[in-house]
Amino acid sequence: MIGLPVHVTVPRIRDIRLRYCARWDEKPAARLGSSLLRLGICRAEDWTGSAVDFVERGFTRFCKNNGAADAKKIWEGDLRIMDQLFDLNERERNEARAEMDGPSQRLFLSGEFTAAASIPIGATLPQLEREHHLLPAAFFTLFVHELYKWMRVYDCRDALEHAEMAMIDMDEEQLQDSCYPQVKANVPACLSQRLKMSPVRALALLKEVEPKLRGSTARQLVGHLIDMHKTSTGHHHAWPDELARQIPGLEEYLEDSDGIGPGALISWHEDDAISACFEEEMSYMGQNGPLAPSILLAISLEQAGNRLDKQVKHIFDYAGAMLRSLASGARIVEIIRELYDEQLREHRLKSGLQAQPRAAGVRDQ
Repeated sequence: MIGLPVHVTVPRIRDIRLRYCARWDEKPAARLGSSLLRLGICRAEDWTGSAVDFVERGFTRFCKNNGAADAKKIWEGDLRIMDQLFDLNERERNEARAEMDGPSQRLFLSGEFTAAASIPIGATLPQLEREHHLLPAAFFTLFVHELYKWMRVYDCRDALEHAEMAMIDMDEEQLQDSCYPQVKANVPACLSQRLKMSPVRALALLKEVEPKLRGSTARQLVGHLIDMHKTSTGHHHAWPDELARQIPGLEEYLEDSDGIGPGALISWHEDDAISACFEEEMSYMGQNGPLAPSILLAISLEQAGNRLDKQVKHIFDYAGAMLRSLASGARIVEIIRELYDEQLREHRLKSGLQAQPRAAGVRDQ
């Protein structure tokens, strides 16, 4: 016998916050928010009654003003302020809080990339070589150097190392059917003898040739790259292991992690040997543990207001430089992709290596 339907209604409760923050979330946020207010990053009108919301509004506006929207066109990832480094489920988080004697006295700026942006630079190099025979090497060297200040970059040198290790135990027949020998063979002639050019020499050459460039594409590429360098001057990659001795448990966490995923894949074209090596390496990444963040900076809340402001300013200067630099880098990548797609159209080839739904995929077309 089937009973009559039971009408169930969900009560509508008005004026209830959609997000609840415990007092131990609010206290660190209030301390940071006070500093951000003094520094002009947060404003009085950002206040809604929650310190967490206050910080979030100021941080969101700060990121927007420093080019986050342009950077997001190419780079996939997150830049976050966190009170806990390690991923915890709700039960683990509640247990951790139960063991705490008070609110957290340390916050973190964490940056991570959830996919590697595909940068098929092969069609760009001849454009640069027509301007100056050393320009491709100088551009490649400085571009990788500037990206490395914020992310791990996978390029031909990573693929060469992977291929050399893989070929050790391969016989002649296996090598004939393998893409590994192609990694070294396919390095463009304009780069093959110049992959060890120093960034200092590369920058000097770019500044020397910039006023003499005839092509608009080359001028744009070099101009954006010099802007990228100016923005990032004075900053270096804030690798997580630099804080290992200061943060309890961080060293063990990094040892148990499965490394840092790359934020960029620089190949000659999207289905070459570099891409094959990348796909092979990335297929195993993340299987043996979580991926570590690409950058990590700590904010100590247990210090006087003026010292706290100085530290917070330093960290937000770093975040701003990163966003502006990656915004310039995004403009470079857009030009590189346009040149690559133009080459594909000329040869009537289809573009697009599809991204895989994992931590280190490449771009969708």
